Amino acid sequence: MTMSSLFMMLLVLVIAGTQAEAAARPLRVSPGRSASPVHMLAVSEMQRYLPRAFTNQLDLSGSGPQFDIVFGTPETNPLVALAVKSREIALPDGKNSDQGFTVKTVGETIYVAGQDEQGALYGLYELLEQYGAYFQIDGERLPGKTWFSAKRLDIRKSPEFKYRGLLPWDNFACGMSGYNLEHYKELIDRGTRMKFNKLQFHFYPGMAFFTETVDGKTESPTWIGGPVDVFKTKGSIGEKAFAGMEIFGAEPYVANIGNPAKQAEAVQAMMRKVIDYAHDRGWKTCVGFDLMSSPAGQPSQTDKPADAEGAWNSINPLDPRNVDISVQRYRSLVKTYPNSDFYWMWQSEGRGVLSRAVGREPGAAEMRKKFKHWTDNETLAGDIDYAYLFREVANRLTPEERARLATGGWSIEHIFPGIDADFPREMTFASLNSYYPPDAATRQAKSYRVAKGGRRAWMIDWWEFDGNQWFPQFRTGWQEKMYKQCADYGVESVTLLGWKLSAIEHNVRYLSEFSWNPTLTSADFYRNYISRLYGLRSGSIAGIYGEYERYEESTPAATPADYRPMLLSAGWMPLAMPALPTTTEGFSAAPWRETVQRATELIAQQWRLLDKDNRSAESIRRELPEMDKQGRSWAKLMINRLEFRALYLGSMLHLNQSFIDYDKAGREQGVDKAKTAAVEHATLAVELAKQAIEKYAEEVRNRGDQGVIAQLNEQYYGVVKQYLNALR
Repeated sequence: MTMSSLFMMLLVLVIAGTQAEAAARPLRVSPGRSASPVHMLAVSEMQRYLPRAFTNQLDLSGSGPQFDIVFGTPETNPLVALAVKSREIALPDGKNSDQGFTVKTVGETIYVAGQDEQGALYGLYELLEQYGAYFQIDGERLPGKTWFSAKRLDIRKSPEFKYRGLLPWDNFACGMSGYNLEHYKELIDRGTRMKFNKLQFHFYPGMAFFTETVDGKTESPTWIGGPVDVFKTKGSIGEKAFAGMEIFGAEPYVANIGNPAKQAEAVQAMMRKVIDYAHDRGWKTCVGFDLMSSPAGQPSQTDKPADAEGAWNSINPLDPRNVDISVQRYRSLVKTYPNSDFYWMWQSEGRGVLSRAVGREPGAAEMRKKFKHWTDNETLAGDIDYAYLFREVANRLTPEERARLATGGWSIEHIFPGIDADFPREMTFASLNSYYPPDAATRQAKSYRVAKGGRRAWMIDWWEFDGNQWFPQFRTGWQEKMYKQCADYGVESVTLLGWKLSAIEHNVRYLSEFSWNPTLTSADFYRNYISRLYGLRSGSIAGIYGEYERYEESTPAATPADYRPMLLSAGWMPLAMPALPTTTEGFSAAPWRETVQRATELIAQQWRLLDKDNRSAESIRRELPEMDKQGRSWAKLMINRLEFRALYLGSMLHLNQSFIDYDKAGREQGVDKAKTAAVEHATLAVELAKQAIEKYAEEVRNRGDQGVIAQLNEQYYGVVKQYLNALR
């Protein structure tokens, strides 16, 4: 053996020995000391994730000559205090720095530190992501295990928005109306890992989540979700998704069926635990109810002229008794959820436009005239009624109560500039944006400029729109436009509203990332997202996401019964079906002629989307061999959802064709022949509906996905099947 060969052999042995020693060496962490829930969570997360990332045995004893990771604040860890004092690390300062973190390598030690324990916790999640983890609202991607070595890191960040978080909506089985306590906890835990810190709830009147008390009488709840409240799974399409459960629904509600008072008591007890759990993870919470609609106290109503547009009546804001009722309702909410940080009173859904007519009750015209400056949008003038009652209630509350009070509602931000000077300064202005992204980005976001004058302002966006509830949705380009305006105005809080979690994770993740990097574009986000989640260098899937992003606002409707775009599946109602003519004359009526014309147009639109979904699913499938196991799992989820939508679209195509066949045969041969002619395509629509639900059930990732199956059975398959039966 030559000297050079011997040297190379010794070098290999030394390197192997060094690596073996390093791999065997414990991963030494100095976690600091604190009895706070947030610190205990951080230690628990270290125990959960560090052994999944590194082969080294984890040592959290805090002893040793040298540490690989030093975690904490100057108050909880003297090593952090020393590093700050010696200027080896600098902690964030300035805006929202209490939530900021520093992750910096000094020598062979990585410091994960913050001014506050919450910031240090976020720094821990940043460290994990620097080593390959990727947290989503519906799961996570973890790195392959390796022995620990200190990366060269120097990161110092604070969030753009003080509050970032979620508003899981309250009336669909695919959302929180189907959740048990463990599902709320899972949602909060995953949100925490994404550095979210706010949880909000809205309660419709009559729901078990909030039973109002007025004049000592507590209302009984009538529901917890709709259109599906609870779902009997036996014999359902996609039954395997329910894993043997007999009734799907929130357990506190299901366990007390037949006793509404007990249902409410159990559900509210669960929600108080949810709020406490969120607080233990450093979150703020907000709960609220509809101000302009109440099952309690028998409030007097407005008197809008029946022949006017926008003549939907609501609580009369000018009646002093209604102000008293509203104050009682507010304090009933506070009593129900005393640990919530904030409370809001919502404008009832759509009442800005539905109640825009001026009432005939005494003083209504004068009030509208006096406060006309509150909005220049006459189409939404009903929001003036809401704002007036809200202000009357707020003026009855103490300054301390008002400091925890926020507005709420669909698209009420248009009144913010007008009411700003007339409302108590301690109150918060919050609004839910339009589901239609271009409108929200180009028009609505501008009204949040009140934040520049010091008004606390919260923007609520959608992580998905319920008009396309079952399907993947791509909204980050519009989110970018809205969020950048919010950052410019100094908006305090940006949160997302939605239901299901799977196949829309990208929308939630974008808020998470933008909040810490307000220069992040939608295009850059998608490239990084695909790389991190699927483990791909190829940008082809990012391109697919971008194409859907541009297509989103033109998603077709399902049937001619509701022809608006982005209503392929209106989640708040069963599949909309047009009324079929039952007489010969009916085939010539203008509404039916319009229905047939729309069906023809929808078929063309739906074919284009079906073809797009099939091509996209196939393109993603071709990339599967380039992915690791985790990447394939995430990719297969998206493929499944696209294949599901393609089957759903096929079902809609046959359904719409059945209307055309019904029309052709009916005009030529009468109603009986029309029914016979429509049966063929209606039968295919039912069969494809079944296949679509079974396809979705192949990839059930969470509780919400089970709720989707329940709603699809009731709101989709059941409706199409009933239609077919009526033809036979």
